Amino acid sequence: MCGIVGYVGTPDPEVLTAMRDVLTHRGPDECGNFVDELVSLGHRRLSIIDLEHGHQPATNPDGSVVLVYNGEIYNHLTVRGELETRGYQYDSRCDTESVIHAYEAYGTACVDHLDGMFAFVLFDRSRGVLFGARDRLGKKPLYYTSKPFQGNGRLVEFAFASELKSLRQHPAIAPALEISDTAVLSFLLHDYVAGTQSVYQHVQRLPAGHAFTFGLPGSAREGFRAWRYWDIDLSPKHSTGPTPTEQEASERVRTLLTSAVEARLMSDVPLGVLLSGGLDSSLVTSLMTRLRPPHTVQTFTIGFHEASFDESRHAAEAAAYLGTDHHCRRFAISDVQDQMDGLIDALDEPFADPSILPYSMLCQFAREHVTVAMGGVGGDELFAGYDPFRAIGPARAYAKAIPNWLHRGAVVPLAGLIPTSSRNMPLSFKAARFLRGVTVPQRAWPPVWMAPFTIAQLERLVPDLARNLTVEAGYASFLEESRGLEHDVDRMLSFYQRFYLPDDILVKADRASMLHSLEVRSPLLDTALVAYVNSLPPRMKLRRTTKYLLKRVAEGGNGQGPLLPRSIIHRRKKGFGIPIARWIREGLYDLFHETLLGNWPSSLGMFERSEVARLLDRHRRGAENHYKELWARFVLPSWVNRHARRPTTAVS
Repeated sequence: MCGIVGYVGTPDPEVLTAMRDVLTHRGPDECGNFVDELVSLGHRRLSIIDLEHGHQPATNPDGSVVLVYNGEIYNHLTVRGELETRGYQYDSRCDTESVIHAYEAYGTACVDHLDGMFAFVLFDRSRGVLFGARDRLGKKPLYYTSKPFQGNGRLVEFAFASELKSLRQHPAIAPALEISDTAVLSFLLHDYVAGTQSVYQHVQRLPAGHAFTFGLPGSAREGFRAWRYWDIDLSPKHSTGPTPTEQEASERVRTLLTSAVEARLMSDVPLGVLLSGGLDSSLVTSLMTRLRPPHTVQTFTIGFHEASFDESRHAAEAAAYLGTDHHCRRFAISDVQDQMDGLIDALDEPFADPSILPYSMLCQFAREHVTVAMGGVGGDELFAGYDPFRAIGPARAYAKAIPNWLHRGAVVPLAGLIPTSSRNMPLSFKAARFLRGVTVPQRAWPPVWMAPFTIAQLERLVPDLARNLTVEAGYASFLEESRGLEHDVDRMLSFYQRFYLPDDILVKADRASMLHSLEVRSPLLDTALVAYVNSLPPRMKLRRTTKYLLKRVAEGGNGQGPLLPRSIIHRRKKGFGIPIARWIREGLYDLFHETLLGNWPSSLGMFERSEVARLLDRHRRGAENHYKELWARFVLPSWVNRHARRPTTAVS
């Protein structure tokens, strides 16, 4: 993996170097700059393949194309073979050259030929244009701004970076960066800033499966233009021909996933697996042990002393069954708490998924042994693995049978009598989440069930921001993208794949791994596998159990033995959590009280502090479990206090 940065404007090598080197964690091994009269490009490299070559910014032989690139092209050898038959010559084994030559051969349509995880920007000097793209599912990040900035004697007409912290290093951009109220509301609706916007006004996130061009002044097509080159397709028309049988689908998924794992073994540095003991990562590990001697496969897991949050024994069981070289480290609560400040400081935007804390610790542990790790990211989003999928049927029946007056007058009060608990996903928490969703239109169930706050809560918490806010307005992007999907399971899959996956799960995976200079690869998000599984009917994913088809794959059949023990295949999903609810009541209460009610940033003056105090008090007394709301409210001011109150430019 790598970090990339660049801008169009006043050249300044010192500024570019500052923007580049704030990304050293993404690429500690090498660095390089390209600077001409208008375009400046910077790169930090984490060396994975052909360690002696692959320096960036990279150029074609005549220097007319200059590239900065972050990622891996998994079909690199196929692309290379096709390009070599067309006369293109290679000087290394790096996939970087394939990106350059593919552009020379196919122009901006080169992205149709590249399969992997990537974000890149190249400068076509002969045409006076920048061209960039992001991979199909959004595994690698790319921020940009096409708004002109001028200040401190410098002009910037366009800029991009792997992380926002690079943009904060430019003396013309940094003073003009203002937190967007729209982004704050998005964070409160999702736990993260969703969609194309970033936390800052005038800075956007290039969406997954998109490409762009920026024409320099005087070029044939000046300015910024973006387009979608690939899209998730869950619509019925996507499936052509007869529907495969379950056995045929199971065999096809196993073949595709095996190929995906094999393609991701490409590495000249040590490679392992992040093994949680759940179905997804265990299945990836199992297939890897069929491609390499099991004892050479290193697996990594972490454990916690609180039993309801600890999965280490399940990971140990899977590792023993598969015969891997297993590594486990157990952490106390204090170890996790020690990570909090540093992690919030490292994040570019407010991000309230608390599982990023243990995930970061797992990545840090794995990095002591390997530079690349595979993981199970994507299984839940692709095969309908989350608990809300299980709630679809009961929610349908509830909405039909229970009138609104009975829901509000009896069911909700009775559910409030369920004792609260600090355990992982307690009944009281699940009941409250379920009941908040069934009162909104059925199409909005997916985002409402996952949201940290209800619309009613936001009306009390941020009355000015939430004035006239409705479910339809708050989640308009999802409702529009899911239009035409009639099946509840497909609508929910659309939410998880289009929003939750790129804006939460893959952000977590990228930031937590790159913070420790670890490359994480996700075989379950292989393009061919995603397209095939999305073409299958919902009944193959959710039928009496979540991940129905994936479990069939793991069970084997048709002459193939099981890939995993039944205890792993059919274990109830737990999730990668930490005991935030208990910490807020106990060891972290003073910190939360000070952050939420004392050291509150003035830029967040739109919040009603009395509502914050009420929820914190009710949570502390055990009357209600508001850990999700309180964690989101804790992360937001903590992030603002670190990033919006201090000078950020390294060069004046």
